[in-house]
Amino acid sequence: MRLSEDKVRRIAERLHDELAERGLLAYRDAPGQRPSDARALRVKAIYDAIVADLKIEEEIDAEVERILATYSREIKGTERDILFRKHKEEVARKRGYVL
Repeated sequence: MRLSEDKVRRIAERLHDELAERGLLAYRDAPGQRPSDARALRVKAIYDAIVADLKIEEEIDAEVERILATYSREIKGTERDILFRKHKEEVARKRGYVL
């Protein structure tokens, strides 16, 4: 994964807090649940969604690397970047994802 677990956790916390501050989070805490516990559960859900998305992107990147490895000549520099992006968009589209 490109980001450490700690960075993803901090992103999830910041995203939660920003959305809550702007009134864009709608939730109902369970009766008797402490607010800090409820926040931790919501942050965990955001964290899990981010991690799942990063894993999907890693799988797509790996598939693109396999595609580029099939080329008969070595691809370098800007050409490689362009081909990588093109193939990544194509693989993501085939899988039903939008980049």
